[in-house]
Amino acid sequence: MKTTRNHNIAKLATAALAMMIGTAASHAANRALILLQENSSGKSYMTDILPEGPVRTAADAIIDSVAENGEAAKFQALAAGKYQRFVNLTDTNCTRANLLNQLITQSKDGFVVDLAILGHGSPEFLKLHGNDSLRGRTTNAAGAVLQGSIRTLLQDARTREGANFNFKLRLVHMCNCFAGTVNDDWLAIGAKAAVGAPMMDWMPEPMNTLFWTDFLNSDKRVSEAAANSLAATRVVWAPVPTYNTVQANGLTKRQETQQRVSGNGNLIFRDECQLAMNEARTVTVRANEVFKFPGIYLVAGQRYTITASGTWRNGVGPFAHTVNANGYARGPLDFPRVATANMMRLCGERFAHENAASFISGSQISIGTNRTLTATGNGFLNLYANDNIAAYADNSGQVSVTVRRVPLQ
Repeated sequence: MKTTRNHNIAKLATAALAMMIGTAASHAANRALILLQENSSGKSYMTDILPEGPVRTAADAIIDSVAENGEAAKFQALAAGKYQRFVNLTDTNCTRANLLNQLITQSKDGFVVDLAILGHGSPEFLKLHGNDSLRGRTTNAAGAVLQGSIRTLLQDARTREGANFNFKLRLVHMCNCFAGTVNDDWLAIGAKAAVGAPMMDWMPEPMNTLFWTDFLNSDKRVSEAAANSLAATRVVWAPVPTYNTVQANGLTKRQETQQRVSGNGNLIFRDECQLAMNEARTVTVRANEVFKFPGIYLVAGQRYTITASGTWRNGVGPFAHTVNANGYARGPLDFPRVATANMMRLCGERFAHENAASFISGSQISIGTNRTLTATGNGFLNLYANDNIAAYADNSGQVSVTVRRVPLQ
C-alpha cells in the first residue's frame, strides 16, 4: 500500500513483474497468484486509532513505507509451494493495463488465476495507481458498458485474442472498502468466487492474512475462510475503543466491516478435488493401506454413489478371510475402526485436509460394495478396509473403488 505524499517510497526491488516459483506440487492444476496492490489514500488504516497530528503523520509514513514491501513478501511466501507463478503488480505496476496483460498471459499459458487486491475503494470503484481504477458495471445513457470497467476486461481480451477467449480466473479476494459492490463484475468475466467488503473495511488486517492462510494452508472453503477470518479479526480489534463506538449508520466499525462472498462459496484451493455432476473417479484401495485419499472433496448436500469390486484378505494362515468389500462378521476379539461395520468392509471418513491429524468427528461411513449417500459435511474422502488401526500389516489384496457424483433425488 502507498500514500500519495510518499509516492516513490518503498519501491519493490524486482526486475520483472512475474516471479516464477518452482514447486513440487502434488495437485494437478497449474496456478498463478496475482497481487494487485496500491495504497494511495494519503494515510494508513493502521493509524486510524490515533488522533490527527504529528504522531499520526509520522506513523502513517512509517507504516506506508513498509506496507507494500511487507504485503508483497507475505503473498510471495504464501504462494511458495502452492502456486507455480506469483505475479507482483504493486505500486506503479498496479494498473488496469498490466492486470489485463497478466490475465491474458496466464490464461493462455494454461494457468488458473487467483487474484488478491489490496488498496482503497468506494462503491463500484477500486483505486489503482495514479488516476487509474477498476469500476463496477457502469453504462452510458444508451446503456452501453463504459470502457475501463471490470466487465470490459474480457471484452478487451477478446478483441486481442479472439471471440472465444476466456480468462482462467478463479478467485478474487479484495481488502478494499466497498469491494463487495464489484463482486458481481468479477463473476461476469469468469471468476468462480469473489470476496469483498460491502461497506467500509476498517480491519483489512489481520483478516486478509487469515483468509489466505485458511484457504491455502488449511483447505478451507472460501465461505468458511471468509467467515473465520472476519470473526477472528473482530476479536483482535475489540480492545480498540473507537472500533466499538456506534457511528451515524448505527454500526460500530467492527460491525460495519464484513466480507461478502459471491459465486461458489464451496470453492477450495484444490478445486480439482470436487466432482462435477456425473463425474466419476476410480481409485485402487489396498487392504494394507491405513489411509487412502483418492483426491475427492465431498461437499455437504451433494449426492454420491460409491461402488467397489475385487477382493482382499485379512490375516494369514488357516484363520485368514478373503472377502469382497462387504467384509465379514466381526468376532468377539475384533475391534475395527468402525465398530458398527463388518471387518474388512470398505469404509470411509472425511478429513478437513489430507494432512490433518484426525478425521472429522461423526464423518465415518460404512460403504461396502455399493452405496449411495448424501454428504452430511465437507471434507476430503479417506477410504480403507475396516480393520484394527494397528493391524494392517498382514492384510493383502485390493479393491477398485469408483466414486461418482449424481443428481439429488
